[in-house]
Amino acid sequence: MRSALQPPRNVWIPWLYILVFIPVIAVNVMLVRLALSSNTGLVTDRAFDTGQSYNAVIAAGGRQRALGWVAAIDIRPAAPTDAPHRLTITVTMTDESGKPLTGLSISGHVISPVDPQPDLEIALGENAGGVYRGAVSAPRQGQWEAQLVATRGDDRFAIQQRLIAP
Repeated sequence: MRSALQPPRNVWIPWLYILVFIPVIAVNVMLVRLALSSNTGLVTDRAFDTGQSYNAVIAAGGRQRALGWVAAIDIRPAAPTDAPHRLTITVTMTDESGKPLTGLSISGHVISPVDPQPDLEIALGENAGGVYRGAVSAPRQGQWEAQLVATRGDDRFAIQQRLIAP
């Protein structure tokens, strides 16, 4: 028979519950610190301001549709003797009736949508009636996005196309 002054034999059981949660809390603290110190996922410096310009983007899309211009993009790897990640971008511009659009100025950027790489500048020159061509060397293989703008006077036509650099 036990005396009232003797502690019970199972006094360590509540401490066992506390000891089980210590590694769980330590791992959670480590994961929170890692999440706060790693990539935020933002590619643009002013994401809020970019989101607020949504109505201007919609209006520009309406103006672009009113032009009736059509762009066909062809992206191919450059000749094997060139740089390993070099791409040739060909844009064929026509109007609604299929007639070639000449005298355009097409330029823009090739950006990396998956990591913060520096933008690559590109300008396309007119080769034939309505066919514009340019080349760009990506610093690495993988997914890129060509964001081009065709201009003639005050008319602007945005061209956007995902591409894969070999």
